[in-house]
Amino acid sequence: MRTVSALVAVSALLLSIAFPLILGGVIFALFLFFPLFLLALVGLLDTVDDRTVRQHNPSADPRGWREKR
Repeated sequence: MRTVSALVAVSALLLSIAFPLILGGVIFALFLFFPLFLLALVGLLDTVDDRTVRQHNPSADPRGWREKR
């Protein structure tokens, strides 16, 4: 599913860039391809794993790192 979302996002972005060059294509680019790109981008970012680092023992004292001796 990630590959399909990536392909849709890339193709919709390319179409939204290319269509304003065609007479009357601005309507398609603005109202069809760019929203399709945004939806595909959201779908692609939804599949990305969470790679944040968890804190094992969060400090209760926010100034404790300054006052260590």
